Amino acid sequence: MPPRRSHKKSKAGCKRCKTRKIKCDELHPICGNCSKHGVSCDFQDSGFAPSTPNPSSNPLRNGRYSTETPSISASSPGSNSAVVSFYRTPIDPVRASLNPAASRSLELKLMHHYTVSTANTFSDQQAQKEAWQLSVPTIAYDAQYLMDAILAVSALHLRALHPNDQTLIRASHGYMASALAQYSSLLRNGVSEYNAEALFTTAALIAFQSSASRRFDDSDGEYALPLAWFHSFQGVKTVVMASWQWLRNSDRIHPIISAQPPLRLNLHPDNKTFFSPLLEGMDEQLAAEAERTRAETKQGYEHAIAFLNWAHQKPERARIIGFAATVSRRFVTLIGQHDPRALVIIACYFAMTKVVDDVWWLHGVAKREVNGIYGLLPIEWLAKMEWPMRIANHEGPVDDDTWGINNWSTEEPEVKEEIEGGVRAHIDMLAEFMNDCAPQQPPD
Repeated sequence: MPPRRSHKKSKAGCKRCKTRKIKCDELHPICGNCSKHGVSCDFQDSGFAPSTPNPSSNPLRNGRYSTETPSISASSPGSNSAVVSFYRTPIDPVRASLNPAASRSLELKLMHHYTVSTANTFSDQQAQKEAWQLSVPTIAYDAQYLMDAILAVSALHLRALHPNDQTLIRASHGYMASALAQYSSLLRNGVSEYNAEALFTTAALIAFQSSASRRFDDSDGEYALPLAWFHSFQGVKTVVMASWQWLRNSDRIHPIISAQPPLRLNLHPDNKTFFSPLLEGMDEQLAAEAERTRAETKQGYEHAIAFLNWAHQKPERARIIGFAATVSRRFVTLIGQHDPRALVIIACYFAMTKVVDDVWWLHGVAKREVNGIYGLLPIEWLAKMEWPMRIANHEGPVDDDTWGINNWSTEEPEVKEEIEGGVRAHIDMLAEFMNDCAPQQPPD
């Protein structure tokens, strides 16, 4: 019998691996196990920079982050998933430009502002506010990328109050670039029970940042569609679907998700609704398209219109904001192609944000986006812009007559197939449907 090879135990492993009684690869500044699960590692230098940047790439394109929606397998969220990279690693993280004392001071300032102010702006419901204020920072203690996203959004909020502060501008860009770099790496390895909460809240903060950043774009330049807005909110939906088996029972995340009203959309083609005129001529438009594309496009239009009608009936923030995450990927593609019907539909969506114009990350959105879209449309489509133009350019509170409904408090018509159990049951149904429809991975 050959002699037994000696085995030397590692005494230099990180504390988390020792606690879990698993072998640590002792990689610095973060070991492989902690990196895989997206948690903090005591190898990391707590007084220095975000993840080591790749000097050969840059997340900014013409001053904007690339925020294409990542593709995550919903059929097996715990396994490694092929993910399309939707941004690049930062060149100059903000902390690299500061001395340690200044960096600590800035981070304390940003975290204080987040907890006392910014966290309260993500919802108008108290339970959700408390989750963003208390639970999310707690999750961030073990997820550097979430902490960086928190600091980035807080810096952007402060920038809205102090627009000429260059430190805040650099901080907002730098922290978000660092968050995106780490977030991307984790998505490539797939969502797990260890990082589901942190990835979901990071995705949501990226969406808030993308929305709020529009107010700082150069208003003198040529108007560009806010595609990043749609891609980032689609990313939230993707992460939720991929990690729902863990998020659905999370006490820390539950208040955020449960605050969203379950969709009860009226998709019956014969019903005449407020926005149904936007579908006129659709069949003639799609006649020349291939059968599969025609079906996807038609479904994308009809679903978007159904959402608009639902939100228009009771215009509150949770309903309005959900549009960008709820529309289909095909519909987002049509926006990118400057499809006139899709542009008119999103103009109506942006017009609805007029009722929440007092929220800092939505301030000015209605007027800016609707008037910008108006300038992109062919002349034959301008007549369909009457309602969004009227709302977006209205001065003062929007009354019932201007909005186009008899009474904002009117009860919604009863839906026969009402979903039992609220929003959680609704997402259960969607997750099950997406898992059933997900393509099977070929065997190795």
